[in-house]
Amino acid sequence: MKLFSRSTFAVISATILLVIFFASYIVHSQNPDASLVSAPQKTVTPAMREEAYRQNNLGVALLEQYNHKEAAEAFRRALKIDPNLRVANINLAIALYNVPETDEALRAADVAMKLAPEAPQPVYIAGLIAKAQNRTDDAIALFSRVIALDSQDVGANVNLGQLYAQQRKYAEAITVFRKALAAEPYNTTAVYNLALALQRNDEREEGGRLLARFQELRQSGAGTSIGQN
Repeated sequence: MKLFSRSTFAVISATILLVIFFASYIVHSQNPDASLVSAPQKTVTPAMREEAYRQNNLGVALLEQYNHKEAAEAFRRALKIDPNLRVANINLAIALYNVPETDEALRAADVAMKLAPEAPQPVYIAGLIAKAQNRTDDAIALFSRVIALDSQDVGANVNLGQLYAQQRKYAEAITVFRKALAAEPYNTTAVYNLALALQRNDEREEGGRLLARFQELRQSGAGTSIGQN
């Protein structure tokens, strides 16, 4: 399944540029596949569908060039042709989040979640928005849903861990931070957040070792990270 590559979603403490992360999460569609489209509400001919996919792929190229607004317009053109094209609905939510147009992104994510309930991308977008709006219970539920779809998703585990840490549920936070670190051992965001949670849970020895590792990774440039705008 080439919908997302594994890991690289966003976090708040020790953050990085979200769009780099999302470049690997964009839904590409090189070969139109009718299985990716739910039953259309209007007649969509093969030629129309091919053009919808062409606009989607144009949007992907623009999004990877950081042209978020232009990318969103390309995805909208695809959806004007075929409103049920799932890849374009998912990518529109990603593009709008990065513009940023938060309200529109959330609406697009809601549509994408209905059309593609098995896709983690729009759920993650909705989780990021809920977290930024301090809707903690909603954010926890959404990131937990992402993890149910992909237990090793680094960004969802880190974001969920941060929310648990904010609630001083350090044991729960440690559990999900460890999952993130196991999936991506050189992720500095996961290392740093796990170190802090361990120290706050009176596990200072391991926390100290991880803080030292965080500094090593950051100074060497060998670490990866995740972030949000």
